[in-house]
Amino acid sequence: MEKFELAIVGGGPAGLTCAYVASKLGVQTIVLERGNSPGTKTVSGGLLYTHVLKHIFPNFWEEGFFERVIERYLLTFLSKDRATSLDFFDTTMSKPPYNAVSVLRSKLDRWLASRAQEAGAFIATGVRVDELLKENGKVVGLKSGSDEIRCDIVVVCDGINSLVSKSSGVLKEWKGRQLGIGVKQVLRLDKNKIEERFLLKERGGVEYTFLGFPEGVEGGGFLYTNYDSLSLGLILNMESVVKQKVEMWKVLEDFKSHPFVSRLVEGAEVEEYSTCLVAEGGLEMVPTLYSNGYLLAGSAAGLVLNTGFNLRGMDFAIASGAIAGEVAAQAIKRKEFSSNFLSIYEKKLKESFVLRDLKRYSRYPAFFSNERLYSAYPRLVNEFLHGAYFVDGSDKGHLYDIMKSAMRDKVSAIGVLKDLVEAMRAI
Repeated sequence: MEKFELAIVGGGPAGLTCAYVASKLGVQTIVLERGNSPGTKTVSGGLLYTHVLKHIFPNFWEEGFFERVIERYLLTFLSKDRATSLDFFDTTMSKPPYNAVSVLRSKLDRWLASRAQEAGAFIATGVRVDELLKENGKVVGLKSGSDEIRCDIVVVCDGINSLVSKSSGVLKEWKGRQLGIGVKQVLRLDKNKIEERFLLKERGGVEYTFLGFPEGVEGGGFLYTNYDSLSLGLILNMESVVKQKVEMWKVLEDFKSHPFVSRLVEGAEVEEYSTCLVAEGGLEMVPTLYSNGYLLAGSAAGLVLNTGFNLRGMDFAIASGAIAGEVAAQAIKRKEFSSNFLSIYEKKLKESFVLRDLKRYSRYPAFFSNERLYSAYPRLVNEFLHGAYFVDGSDKGHLYDIMKSAMRDKVSAIGVLKDLVEAMRAI
């Protein structure tokens, strides 16, 4: 039976950052990761908003863990054979410490693991943790098969489908309304073609967010440029997927075949496939984050935020992991592992952007459940602009008349007004 001061379940961004911070503070730390090495259990990636890194890893931009610096953002409304994009470009976002970088988790997790190990953490790979070990109402370690690992405090960071928390009764099952299903392909494409196609300079990157595909299904698509590949996928609400009987892999292929999207990925070869669950419930789905002897961090705690313009999970994971590492170190120094003492973890999260932003955007999940956002409005935008640009010699009237025609059978003026009111309430 081994004994550590701190045991961390999960070698992702939250767990590895927790290990790095705690180890730097002198805590004897072990990370237990199911994969053969950090990053091997996931081929996911996305945008990492870098504000969180500069406080933990100064001069992080000198490291090689990221793919491209995102300096161009596009919001694209899709309908059957049309697309309208809002295109934002900002050169200030390409200067250190940047705004966001595209990452592949396999590379990011390896980098975080190396930093944690340099700080003194021990990372045990290929280890499946089955449940929390409890005695007298306190978590005192972990069970892995017939083995036990004793520790003073446990931080659970094993992802949105946290098997350890659920099997131990710490976490209840999420509701379908609170989850999204993500499906993604990494598409290999020559770096020079990427830069030419997306109007990028060396190491510059672009992010696309798509609305309106598949029509009427809550969610949307994304495309990120990596160094020599593209990340393309969809995140759709689980309840909406089940209700409309969506086949995720089929709809991804249909998405790739859309006349606008197909031009973006032309010539790229599929390198990886992945699926994952994504937290979409906002503040409502955040459970109790602490109790006697343990803390929850990262997506295992539902700490993910979707604002429509940003899907933020990794910066929340890194921040919550860092705070968990600090609190664990304080608890170990004082030999105080009660729920009452560990409540400072939640207090610190409320003082940070993590729970502050989740509270600020707490109305967003309800607003995003409006089906018209994924059907009527994308078609309305595209049909209006088609009417404005298309010239065939007929009398099509003023822009007001074109708008009335585009709105016909899609949404009423009263419906638009109601949705605007709901949008104002949400923001």
